[in-house]
Amino acid sequence: MATSLVSQSTLALRWDLLEEQAPTGERLTARLAAPDVRDDVFIAVDAECQRYVLVGVPQGEPHELAERTSKGIAVQTVDMNIGEGERSFFVEVACLEAQGHAALDVVVRELVQALNAGASIGRVRLVQNILAKWRRFWSGVDQGVLSREQQIGLFGELWFLSRWLTPCVGPARATGLWRGPGGARNDFETPGLGIEVKTTGRQDAAYSIHGLEQLLEPSGGALLLFCLAVRDESSGVESLPQLVAELREQRLQDFTALSMLDSMLYASGYDDQHSMEYAKLRLRVRSEGLYRVQPGFPRLVPAAIVDGVPPGVTTVNYELHLDAAAPWLVAAAPSAAMLLLSDFIER
Repeated sequence: MATSLVSQSTLALRWDLLEEQAPTGERLTARLAAPDVRDDVFIAVDAECQRYVLVGVPQGEPHELAERTSKGIAVQTVDMNIGEGERSFFVEVACLEAQGHAALDVVVRELVQALNAGASIGRVRLVQNILAKWRRFWSGVDQGVLSREQQIGLFGELWFLSRWLTPCVGPARATGLWRGPGGARNDFETPGLGIEVKTTGRQDAAYSIHGLEQLLEPSGGALLLFCLAVRDESSGVESLPQLVAELREQRLQDFTALSMLDSMLYASGYDDQHSMEYAKLRLRVRSEGLYRVQPGFPRLVPAAIVDGVPPGVTTVNYELHLDAAAPWLVAAAPSAAMLLLSDFIER
């Protein structure tokens, strides 16, 4: 997680204010997406309240982009009058269907985060790269069925979101912190804090850690590790579709949070049309716990490899047994973690 991560409150997109002032004709009503941190990313609506994102292209930077329209989204560069006779080029992303609004919000946030972190590539390429991650949301293509391991991994993230995080900070804030499906370094992120979720279905309750940086604290911040051990058994009372339904029920009164949840579910590979298949995997929760990852915690990080990773070695994976991590356990139940999580998240 980069230190330049922008808070969710800073990125509270106010589409409602734009829709109250919808323009007439072919004009757009626009406002800065994140006025506290960027002056070159706008959100806008037209007379039909169709939503747009406009990303300014710096003077002299290539702006050519062949207009492209696919299901639910259209992208082009436009030459716009920005006042007092001054003109500027923008990359315009139009969301053609209301069901894509939540995904568009994610795109806006990723654009702001990338620009605020000092993205060095051109604006046109940056927009294209971020849209490429999310274009499948609008495409309607069947993603297929998640593997058993993927289902268990997603179950763990949703369990933490529903049972630990939502009661602590509320449905909207909790949903905004879930960033793993969008390609973030940690599963949950907020400025100064990363939360990594690990779930295991193994009998020996060993957790697979991928790479030397997965348990590395974000620069200048803290890292929490949530570990969930489950068992696959026919008498289990938990399932992935049941947990998804629980999360949606929690967000029924907040359409924005519900839409964001569905966008992130889709980004994670979850599709409701396979819910009957997913319901066959019945789970029992064996144990759960939240750990503070600090110096001394049993892990491998780049500094632990004295001479560096040998040439030709591209991947380092290892297994973690929590017996050795007991001194770093900060909560074994959601109620015991509420104060800690609130302190970190509200900073």
